Amino acid sequence: MLVYDIVVNGEIKETIKPRKNRLKEIYAYMLEQTKLMRAKYGENVKIKGRMVY
Repeated sequence: MLVYDIVVNGEIKETIKPRKNRLKEIYAYMLEQTKLMRAKYGENVKIKGRMVY
């Protein structure tokens, strides 16, 4: 399962778990979430993906 950590100033603020497994759907979902997270936390937001087994 893919999860994405929202990192602001080197600190993990949130973890996003997409519900879909198809890469096209995850990509579209994460583009939307990126816009929301930048609005919420400002421009210094990094999104790091990782695998959870």
